[in-house]
Amino acid sequence: MSERKKSRQEEVYAAAAKLFATKGYHATRVQDIADELGILKGSLYYYFSSKEDLLVKITEGKIEELLAAIEAIAETGYPPRQKLALAIDEHLRFFQQHVHIYTIFVKEQLADINKRTANNARKMNRAYQQVWKRMVEEGIKSGEFRPDLDTELIMRAILGLCNYTWTWYDPAGRVQIRELARIFTEMILSGIDYPPNSPNLSWSNSHELRVNR
Repeated sequence: MSERKKSRQEEVYAAAAKLFATKGYHATRVQDIADELGILKGSLYYYFSSKEDLLVKITEGKIEELLAAIEAIAETGYPPRQKLALAIDEHLRFFQQHVHIYTIFVKEQLADINKRTANNARKMNRAYQQVWKRMVEEGIKSGEFRPDLDTELIMRAILGLCNYTWTWYDPAGRVQIRELARIFTEMILSGIDYPPNSPNLSWSNSHELRVNR
């Protein structure tokens, strides 16, 4: 697919996700998506075969994209603190960029629309959670994180903290998303570091998050 067509596809998916999140999947017509984009309805079928197919492409595609991004961070040679900081930053950035996708998961019963997609989403979510647990476990083994941590609880606490931002975070507000990532990371690392010590976070010129001790 050419870059132009790929860009247009993303616009279609973004418009559909917005409408599915605000109006609801069942209340949204393909014509509504065309109207949102200002194009003819027939043009949309170049990107999907049906409204259900569109929902599948939107949800599964973005979950896979985020899973791949966090797995890539987990596989780097960075120390565990650095990995966790980068993962939190990436999760929040991605989450807010595609907040409509998460809204769909919260509001819609995917199993009633497409059972295969619902099952795939659950499998990818479990895989996603395992990546976060691995990063915490690595920090425990290296002596960077407290040895008494319950990795399941820590993983759920981190993701719960980050995911709940969909209910209150305003991208146009006083705190930018990367500053929020820094605040969350300092709070989390201050609670799990071993020995206890507040990390000093800074951004490099390349916008890479650094965790200084």
